[in-house]
Order: sequence, then structure tokens, then C-alpha cells
Amino acid sequence: MTEFIMDITYWLQIAGICLLGAMSPGPSLALVIGNTLNAGRLYGVTTSLGHATGIGWWAFLTAVGVAEIIVGKPAVLSLLQISGACLLAYIGFKTITAKNQLAMQQSNSTLVSSQVLFKGFVEGFLISVLNPKIAVFFLAIFSHIIRTGSSWTETVVIGITAALIDALWYIAVALMLTGTSTLEVREHIIRRISGVILIAIAIYLIFVMVSDLL
Repeated sequence: MTEFIMDITYWLQIAGICLLGAMSPGPSLALVIGNTLNAGRLYGVTTSLGHATGIGWWAFLTAVGVAEIIVGKPAVLSLLQISGACLLAYIGFKTITAKNQLAMQQSNSTLVSSQVLFKGFVEGFLISVLNPKIAVFFLAIFSHIIRTGSSWTETVVIGITAALIDALWYIAVALMLTGTSTLEVREHIIRRISGVILIAIAIYLIFVMVSDLL
């Protein structure tokens, strides 16, 4: 019984850290908000699932010690930063300039679903995989509570836990945005603000990278 309680406590620690990480504002939240308001609930949900897959991947790499090797390579981090900044700038520009597709989704949900399902998933996945701050977060906080000599079962559970909590949080955000009439009326304003935030983060990442090189 004691061992079981300790295992539950251990899992709750991991789950709590994953939830705090998911709830922290940043480019991921801006992306989910922008995609949801741009193309509707399904786009937001698939974006959330893609992002959660990337989070689970980083959690798994941290648990097995690979993330520490990646973060320790400046060239790899620079490549991630450049790729991530370009992706953020592209999605931000697309979010600002895109026309509202919520009405189209409501009138022809099948057509929109086939168009956005894979694209939303890929965007969410890349925004998390190409964000080196996620790797640093897991290494700085998450890795300290992972038990040495963890079995493969525990490692897989850690990855699934991180992905599941992240998915539930961002799906909740997408559902909340599409379920509130006030937000839907002002969707173009919120969508453009999200796009500006994404571009601003991209510029900031490039500025930091250039400053480190000087």
C-alpha cells in the first residue's frame, strides 16, 4: 500500500508540473487561439493534439536523457531556434491575413475537416518540437523529479501523461473560444492580436540568437 501511494504521489508531481507548463502563456497558446478563431473548433482541436504529441515527445526524451544531449549542443539549439522563429513568423502572418472561416465551417463542416485536420496537427506538432524552451523547461524542472533507473513503463507513462494533460488543456481552450458568443463576435481582433504575438516572439527569438553570437 505504501509503495502504491508513493507511486500515485510521484505521478501527481509529474502531472502538476505538466499542467503548469501547459497553462503558461506563450507561442503555443497564441497558435491555438489563432487557429481556432481562424478556422473553427476542429482546427483548434487538431492543433492541440499535434502540440500535445510534440510535448509528449520532449517529455519522453527528457526521461531517457536524450533531451539533455540535445540542449547541450549549441548548433542544434540554434537550428531549433531558427526553424521555430521562421515557423512562428509564417503562422503569425497567416493568422493576421487569413479570412474568417468559421461561417464556412458551420455550413460545410465535412469540407473544412478534410482541409484542416492534418495541417492543424502538423502546425501544433512543429510549434512544440521546434521550441527549445520546452526542452529547457523539462530539463530544468521536470528532470529533477524523474527517478533514476526508471523502467520503460514509467518512461512511457511520463510521456503519455505530459501529452494527455497538454491536449486536454488546449482542447479546453479551443472549446471555450468557439463556445462563447462574445469571443466569436470579436474573433478578428483576437485573431490578429494572436498573430502579432507570434510574430513578436519570432523577432525576439532571432534577436536573442543574434545577441548571443555577438
